[in-house]
Amino acid sequence: MKILVTGGTGFIGSYIIEELLEHDYHVRILTRGSTNKWGDNIEVKTGDITKFDTIRDAFEDIDAVIHNAAYAMDYGRKREMYKVNVLGTENIAKLCIENDIDRVVYTSSAGVYGFPDTKEPITEDSPKKPLNYYQKSKLLGEQVFSRYKEIKTSTIRPPLVFGAGGIGAKILLDRLANNSMIIIGDGNNIISVVHPRDVARCIRLALEKDNIGRAFNVVSFTSTINDFIGKLAERLDVKKPEKHVSFWIAYITGFLLEHLSKNPSITRFRVKTLATNREISYKRAEEILGYKPSFDLDKTVEDMVKWYVNL
Repeated sequence: MKILVTGGTGFIGSYIIEELLEHDYHVRILTRGSTNKWGDNIEVKTGDITKFDTIRDAFEDIDAVIHNAAYAMDYGRKREMYKVNVLGTENIAKLCIENDIDRVVYTSSAGVYGFPDTKEPITEDSPKKPLNYYQKSKLLGEQVFSRYKEIKTSTIRPPLVFGAGGIGAKILLDRLANNSMIIIGDGNNIISVVHPRDVARCIRLALEKDNIGRAFNVVSFTSTINDFIGKLAERLDVKKPEKHVSFWIAYITGFLLEHLSKNPSITRFRVKTLATNREISYKRAEEILGYKPSFDLDKTVEDMVKWYVNL
């Protein structure tokens, strides 16, 4: 089977490529640049998903598409996110129809659920209440594919993604290393985390199943912020953060920085992400796709820190 992967040179995309190659897929990536760290093992096509004619030939002789390309930012840039994540996705769908490609796996985000005030685990059928432009654009991207009934689209919704190579991991570990980490609230809130390799494996499983055309949450482990940060500090051999700030002080600070800084160190979205109880259920992926996490809390921490200390 020949698979086209958009966004294949990015953080999650690189893990997707590795997963597919390990399972003997013929892989073609669509990228804006010409980066190819895999050599002759994959085929590279250059193009911009927002420019229809530049990506047309990438879809020739393709059996299925993994649409992973996105413009990801947790503040501002509404127009750019809409252009890439919605209009670009529309181009992908149109070219799938044009080339009789009826199988797509779309990387969305558990952000489409927003931050519901509930102690119950969030399922794929939970209400969709995206908070920021990025989350809204991913939900709109899902709706693009839902309009094309000829395409059987499986949607993968990862929550917080942490693993070797990720900018989120570096920011978190930088703050721990220089003792600038501040815990929002008491730190006892529940978060769901996924390692990018588990995201990639769930995507492959969705690609291989005939029972497709549904959304799937993907999670590696659930933990409190205190446990997650504590494990990272212990493995990094630094002091566990002791400073705390109230939710509302952090939230208002995030609001102000979003409007005063081009690159805010804290945003309202990050505050919500790190201070809200938000447990994501992956039961559907487990039951339908046969997905089981390969990374738990300890293994993810080990992977992050081992990568970080060797930068």
